[in-house]
Amino acid sequence: MTQRLKDKVAIVTGASRGIGAAIAVRLAAEGARVAMVARSVEAGSSKLAGSLAETAGRIGALGGECLCIGANLADPEQRAHIVPQALERFGGVDILINNAAWSRYQPAHAQSSKHVRLCFEVNFHAPLELVQQCVPSMRERGAGWIVNLSSATANNPAPAPYDRSERYFKFNAEVGPSVYASSKAALERLSAGLATELAATNIAVNAVAPVEAVASEGAVALGTIDATAHMEPLEAMAEAVLELCSRAPAEISGRILFSLDLLRELGATVHTLDGRVPLAGYVIPPARQASRG
Repeated sequence: MTQRLKDKVAIVTGASRGIGAAIAVRLAAEGARVAMVARSVEAGSSKLAGSLAETAGRIGALGGECLCIGANLADPEQRAHIVPQALERFGGVDILINNAAWSRYQPAHAQSSKHVRLCFEVNFHAPLELVQQCVPSMRERGAGWIVNLSSATANNPAPAPYDRSERYFKFNAEVGPSVYASSKAALERLSAGLATELAATNIAVNAVAPVEAVASEGAVALGTIDATAHMEPLEAMAEAVLELCSRAPAEISGRILFSLDLLRELGATVHTLDGRVPLAGYVIPPARQASRG
């Protein structure tokens, strides 16, 4: 392990399972002390597999240090305690990974206002508020790295004339990602704007999304992906995030990226989450148009 993040403090939201848990473990393997956030703190506290306690066990096995923070990011009062707890435990914050998300795939014309508000509360308002709370510490420490997790669904569907049998048309028309995708598109625009606003303070802000579907526990359980489809390993997303928060802030900032495109651009290798060896049998595929699913 290279310890690229030695002495750094990271906050990772949605770290009880899936991509968030993978990122937390990967950053810890590189020496970061990690404050992990999720609603599922203890094993068995959710219908889905995974909890902060389990992620903490994986980090502990690597000799890493972490803090579990139970919070519902849809609740402004609960999310207001996240950064103060991290500051109290670790004394500062260098890295913020806004990974947690909420979605209900249903055509926008049929979405309830309650679900629309919940989607934007978790996917847009919460990341912005956490950024606002972390920036003072990042400025004080002389640098910062903010990575917002986005989605390929933020790509606009192709316009008419439509091929109604085409896969992506059917996905957008029938599955209904429009509200979720809109929240992610807003997050991408926010990321680019924040990058310009914070450039003078040596704080990098980027947004990154998987190119392929990632079979996280939540995505499979919700039926938003086909677990037998082409998959991008969790390790690839974790590696991309590591690259974005371990380089000089002026080197990469204000970018709206796809994970594999970034790794290909940097000539990076996808490692196991413990950082010890390259991921067996995985080769970053050639560049192609990212899917919208």
